[in-house]
Amino acid sequence: MRTVGGDDAASHRAERVHFTPVGTLFFVLVFVALGLTTLVIAMSRGRGGLAGMMHSQTRGSRRFATFLFFVSLLVLGALVPAWVISAEINSDDIPSAQVSGLTEAEQRGHELFGKRCSLCHTLKAANAVADVGPNLDDLAPNEALTLDAILKGRSQGNGQMPAELYTGEDAKDVAKFVAKSVGAESPSGG
Repeated sequence: MRTVGGDDAASHRAERVHFTPVGTLFFVLVFVALGLTTLVIAMSRGRGGLAGMMHSQTRGSRRFATFLFFVSLLVLGALVPAWVISAEINSDDIPSAQVSGLTEAEQRGHELFGKRCSLCHTLKAANAVADVGPNLDDLAPNEALTLDAILKGRSQGNGQMPAELYTGEDAKDVAKFVAKSVGAESPSGG
C-alpha cells in the first residue's frame, strides 16, 4: 500500500474499503432457506412429500404451486435486482481504488476530474490513464498542493498545465477528491 513520506506514514493512508460480503451472504442464505423449506415440506408430507402436493390435481395444490411460482419470480426476478441496483446507485465508494466514504464535495470533484484532469493525469480512483501530466497515484499530492496546481498551473513535465482549470468551489472539490483518493489528506512534501 502506498504511503506519503515520513515515519508516521500510517497516518497518511487513504481510507480503505472493507467489504463484507453481505450481498453474497444474503443470496446464499435465500437459497439455503429455500432448500431447507423444501426439505421440511417434503419430509412432513409423508411418502408423497412435496412432489405429491405440487403435482396433485386438487384446486388448492394448483393454487399453492402458482402462488409459490409467482412469489419466487417476484423475489428473485425483481426485488433482488432492485436491491442490488439501489445499493450501487447510492454508493459513495470507489471499490476499484479502495476509496470509501466520499463526501458530496469529493463526489463532485470526481465528476469534475473526469471532465478535464483525466485527459492528462493518471488517477486510479477516476479510471484515468494518461502520460502528459504526472501520475497522481505516485505523486500523492495533498489537498493544498493540488489546489495550488489547479489555480496556478504548472510547467514541468511533458506538458504545461494551464492556470485556473477550475476556480472557487470546483477547484476545492477536485483537490479534496484527489487528496482523498491518493491517501494524502495531510501535508505532503510534493
